[in-house]
Amino acid sequence: MLRHEITSVEPMILAKPQLKGIAKDQQMVFMDWTNLKNIGAAYDYILKHKKTTIDRYQISEIQKLLAKNTDVRPGYRISMTMVLGKYAPSIEQIYYKMEEIEYHLHDATYPVLTRAFDTHFDIIMAQPYNDYNKRTARLIMNWFLIQNGYRPIIFNKKTDATAYPNALHARIDGNRRAYTNYMERSMLHTQQQIINLLNSH
Repeated sequence: MLRHEITSVEPMILAKPQLKGIAKDQQMVFMDWTNLKNIGAAYDYILKHKKTTIDRYQISEIQKLLAKNTDVRPGYRISMTMVLGKYAPSIEQIYYKMEEIEYHLHDATYPVLTRAFDTHFDIIMAQPYNDYNKRTARLIMNWFLIQNGYRPIIFNKKTDATAYPNALHARIDGNRRAYTNYMERSMLHTQQQIINLLNSH
């Protein structure tokens, strides 16, 4: 169930703002099946490497899997870009930003959930890659959660199409609590889905 929701449902939900004006019966055609397949391959990689230390190399490995057989060049971007209405760090800063992300991820003085949610946000804001930064961020967050005894978080509610970017913007605007509350609610929603599925059997 988790794999299906992460690889098939979540991408469609979070892509909704980009699909406006496209007929419902054509939206699945619009989504690139290679991308959906690559998300599945990246998720399988995570499950196969549960005990692997997550570092800059592994983060880039996930992005490389997401970019496989697409026109997106894997590896760090080589030009300036914007993210959520803000300028992303310069290309000269990317390596150091990824160093910081790796260090914070493994700083045990912070709670696991804090580190997971911060890493998700920090990868997105660093925009280290040409594309698939948000997908990479979500997968890395879920990989870290799995390693620490949690289930992955799925953004598969219809309201996530707007609630997810709104939570990111809230964090950018300094409202860390709103962002964290949204992530925690999404985690609880995923857990409830799992419980409901178990109860139905």
